[in-house]
Amino acid sequence: MTSNIRVRFAPSPTGYLHIGGARTALFNWLFARHNKGVFLLRIEDTDQQRSTEEATQAILDSMKWLGLDWDAGPYSQSQRLAIYKRSAEKLVEQGKAFYDTDAEGRKAIRFKMQDGTTEINDLIHGNITFDTALIEDFVILKADGFPTYNFACVVDDADMEITHIIRGDDHISNTPKQIALYKAFGFKIPEFAHIPMILGEDGSRLSKRHGATSVTEYRDKGYLPHALVNFLALLGWSPGNDQEIISIPEMIDKFTLKRVNKTSAQFNNTKLDWMNGQYIKNTPIEQLTTEAERFFEKSGIDMAKIPRGWLSNLVTLYHERFKTFQDLLEQTRFFFNDTIEYDLVAVEKFLKKEKIVELLRDVYSAISHIEDFDKKNLEDSLRALTVKTGVSFSKLAQPLRISITGKSVSAGIFETMELLGKEKTLTRLNNTIKNLCEMPEAIKLNS
Repeated sequence: MTSNIRVRFAPSPTGYLHIGGARTALFNWLFARHNKGVFLLRIEDTDQQRSTEEATQAILDSMKWLGLDWDAGPYSQSQRLAIYKRSAEKLVEQGKAFYDTDAEGRKAIRFKMQDGTTEINDLIHGNITFDTALIEDFVILKADGFPTYNFACVVDDADMEITHIIRGDDHISNTPKQIALYKAFGFKIPEFAHIPMILGEDGSRLSKRHGATSVTEYRDKGYLPHALVNFLALLGWSPGNDQEIISIPEMIDKFTLKRVNKTSAQFNNTKLDWMNGQYIKNTPIEQLTTEAERFFEKSGIDMAKIPRGWLSNLVTLYHERFKTFQDLLEQTRFFFNDTIEYDLVAVEKFLKKEKIVELLRDVYSAISHIEDFDKKNLEDSLRALTVKTGVSFSKLAQPLRISITGKSVSAGIFETMELLGKEKTLTRLNNTIKNLCEMPEAIKLNS
């Protein structure tokens, strides 16, 4: 059974959906779903200079990616100009607004603000009182026929029967003007809930200098949508305990505005990475493989040449090691490139040592005869080599790892060689040996 609760998310399409906007959308969506109400999407595109269709599409795509489905809309304010014109003229007829002609003869409509006090019982901040004598008469319909924000917002919210307005607390200053308009029209005033802002890790308002700030950027960096939703939900809201990993159905069940904090939330990239890593660990390999395939393709890797089974094995091997798909790509890029880049610090530490060339030649000889190039045969062969040479496996593994991956850290060396394949493994070993012989003081960057 549905309730009469109706909320809306009303972004301006002047850019991508930023993290603050996404959290506002999420809180509205959770409130609607918890109360079995209606979640409406409205695009506030009356800023002709800054609004773009590209930004509108980016907002819709971000909402869909996060799983925030809407029940009504999306409505566009630019398609409702006739409604705003009629509404403004009605206030003029009633003496509550007046035409204001500028020096060029263009007519705008300005609302008459009444002196007095306005009080709201904000569902998050409690009672807030405004002195309306400090607010000047303000334009509601510009000379070009487009409404101002406060006017269009009120006309739309009343027309769309919005019962609760949940938005950022940067809109608190708009509230007395909007309430004055509600009263002038005789509209029922909705309940207000103003969410505190999100701060960066340094305590200042979240901005691009803190890193990624749009949903699109997090998607493109390889975060999982449910992980980002989980993280955003806990920015200023608590389910009532110390629980950090919470499913969307559980969020819906527990969400109330009473549990929204009055103080600002602080964005923590380390916490988000940890949370995304937890979601990755708990996501089936098959699903992660699909996500990895899509992400790698977007990153310029020709996935048509990569067998699905091989990619699944790669994801399985790194399952516990990566926190985002960008992280996975950076750790495994050497698998996809014909050439590798050596970590020069690792080269200095592990390859520029006496008898390393001889050791690598022994490794090459030992594994070149393996027909079934798998983890077991590779391990048996190299364990036998350590016994034969008297070299500990740790002293053999690091030079070998750097030779074939370019790095001092990777997944298991035997699994890595099996996935890399015999031809690539031997080619990289041979190139490293050659580079060390020809340039012992400065190994080439590319093998």
